[in-house]
Amino acid sequence: MTPTRVPLFDLRPAAAALEGELLERWRRLLTATSFVGGDEVAAFEEGWARFLGAPASVGVANGTDALVLALRALGVRPGDEVVVPAFTFFATAEAVAWAGATPVCADVDAATLQIDPADAAARVGRRTVGLIAVHLYGQPCALDAIAELCDRRGLWLVEDAAQAHGATFDGRRVGTFGRLAGWSFYPSKNLGCFGDGGAVTGADAGALARVRLLANHGRLEQYTHGALGTNSRLDALQAAVLNLRLAGLEAANERRRAIAARYLEALAGVGDLRFVATHPQGVGVYHQMTVRTAARDPLRRHLGEQGIGTAVFYPLPLHRQPAFADRRVPSLPVAEAAAGEVLCLPIYPQLADDAVDRVCAAVRAFYGD
Repeated sequence: MTPTRVPLFDLRPAAAALEGELLERWRRLLTATSFVGGDEVAAFEEGWARFLGAPASVGVANGTDALVLALRALGVRPGDEVVVPAFTFFATAEAVAWAGATPVCADVDAATLQIDPADAAARVGRRTVGLIAVHLYGQPCALDAIAELCDRRGLWLVEDAAQAHGATFDGRRVGTFGRLAGWSFYPSKNLGCFGDGGAVTGADAGALARVRLLANHGRLEQYTHGALGTNSRLDALQAAVLNLRLAGLEAANERRRAIAARYLEALAGVGDLRFVATHPQGVGVYHQMTVRTAARDPLRRHLGEQGIGTAVFYPLPLHRQPAFADRRVPSLPVAEAAAGEVLCLPIYPQLADDAVDRVCAAVRAFYGD
């Protein structure tokens, strides 16, 4: 008998649970033909800001736009440099380039794989204007040390919180520490819609107002435009999904933490497996359950043969991406080592305990345990 497949991620149970109420909300929007802006978008922006403890939230079309608009709102210009972690999704550096500046990669901490504050400090030069701190895998980065660095060197801080919906540092939600923060609501995120969506939050209310202006063609009033903006708006159909899913985010994150604890206990001391650490002052939300092993590729093949889904986030650090091949970048050894070792195991709120146990058994079998 073929064993039941364990996918890396499965959105179907969450979609099924929301179907009745969501269809009713969508039916109201269809009847009113209200698809851009409106009550659902306003309710989500208010609810998301309230959940985070942020001054405000601006809904945008996607997470990449959130970062680009945040950078433009902070006045990034050609010739500026922005420090970014080398080990993260491509959009972090891509946004810097689209905003007209140059991304400068810093290495990451060997335990947490978050940006290394000491290495970041060494990358700050006379053209550096700011730093983007990524909360990778849903774990908060060292915001105390990063904020201190930015204050000391006169830099602004932007948080890339695309994977960290609900995570906290020192008891405070991430996405409220930097002047601005970018969020993605891609379907696989802890708080995801059923298409694309994003938002910008942060501590700088004035910059948030400029994000809103830039996201709507720089419009001051009908057909009067005070800035060169773009068209990046969260649509009402996706806002309706987010309003429903936000109500269950805390419970979903608690379930993710429970699954992670089960993995941590069952796989402790197995082979050469190492877990990505959480900062002592942080509470993560386990967007991904990530392990490290020198036998990453053979282990992944073994799990695939057992019907167990895995992923590699990410196989290339930013400074080794072909898009940046024209830039001379020194070796960043921690990021490069991580890219060859990380493996993400199945984790999502509806994943059953027996499925987690099956993954753990398959991993132990690979190591002969």
